[in-house]
Amino acid sequence: MPPDIYKQILEQTLATLRQHYENVGSPVEAPGKPTFGDIDIMVSTPLFPSFDTSVTSRPVVLQSLAKVLGAAAVILEPGNPTVNLAVPWPSQNDAGEEEKYVQIDVHMCKDAKEWEWNLFHAAHGDLWNILGTTIRPFGLTVNDKGMYLRIPEIELLDRKKSMIFLTGEPREILDFLGLDNETWWKEFNSRKEMFGYAAGCRMFWVKEKKEEEAEGDVVGEIGLVGAQEGGEAGKKKLKHNDRQRMAKRPIFKDWIDDFIPILREEGRYAVAKVTREQVREEAFEKFGVKAEYEERLKVWRLARHEDELWREVIKGSIPVDVDPQFRGVAIRQLKAVIMEGEEFEGVVPAAASKNEEGFYDLEVVREFVLKNWRRAGDIGWERQQKRALEGMKAKAEKKRKAETDLPKTV
Repeated sequence: MPPDIYKQILEQTLATLRQHYENVGSPVEAPGKPTFGDIDIMVSTPLFPSFDTSVTSRPVVLQSLAKVLGAAAVILEPGNPTVNLAVPWPSQNDAGEEEKYVQIDVHMCKDAKEWEWNLFHAAHGDLWNILGTTIRPFGLTVNDKGMYLRIPEIELLDRKKSMIFLTGEPREILDFLGLDNETWWKEFNSRKEMFGYAAGCRMFWVKEKKEEEAEGDVVGEIGLVGAQEGGEAGKKKLKHNDRQRMAKRPIFKDWIDDFIPILREEGRYAVAKVTREQVREEAFEKFGVKAEYEERLKVWRLARHEDELWREVIKGSIPVDVDPQFRGVAIRQLKAVIMEGEEFEGVVPAAASKNEEGFYDLEVVREFVLKNWRRAGDIGWERQQKRALEGMKAKAEKKRKAETDLPKTV
């Protein structure tokens, strides 16, 4: 769509939907778009039951939307809160002209809070891709739910468990990043203006160019202290998702290829204002998540510790060249003693002791296992044989009783 058609259909659609929903809006568009593919609309708080999916089935609500918007075709996918509608292209008067349609995507939000968040998160096209590369090295992530603080010790192995929710309030997020709230909700006049706004994030900085570096080699030490990357060499260090964005998103590509190298050449934004540790402490204070962060980290470390205890210290300290059955019995017996509190030779050994945080002394455990695994195997083997014998006796008794209870034949 050219901009004039986009604007015409957008205004008509917003005006129509405001008669049926309390909250209706469209995300602020990226600057300087020459054409538009479709129209995105966010709605919440229906004014009538026929538009409310909590009391009316989604297919019926879709029919209501199609009717008021004059849609010629619709798509409704199970579980997807967004419905797709095709409305006629305006002013199709030429005889023989092929009929054209505009796609309108209406996203039905569950409440006003989700509606505002979706408008915020979808604003300005690629701006969150740009900001994401800026805040990521400082341990922050913004997704479709809100802003999170990541725990570095966890994120490499389990990104989801590493994330501590901070806030889903747009103003709080912008304030924390050092960005102006009012400016966010207005369309930028150009890409350069939007890039300048993104560079105003207090975590943005550009690595200083060294004389020995080749021309165009704009590489930031993003793994160390969060400097931005750019240029050909910098692109090679981008995450896989960022490289994909460069291939598909022209604005993000311009940010990496053009804007950051210019700033570096000019020596601008060459000083880091904060560290990841400072950002973490500020998040603790502002959002009150220190206790949750420390508890999550403690639980993670304890789980990793117990896994190491089991796999490497207990199992790993017993030779693998012994009888597999005997080895298995010894391992299970040692686990019962060390990790489950069972006595060994009438006492609870020091190897089973944990400190106040729940951690074992791995060297003490390893020494105990090396010294006692054969005796543990013997104990476990005797118990296994005893259980097997008792099981055979119980089975035989059950069979005898069943035969005794059979009715006698004459």
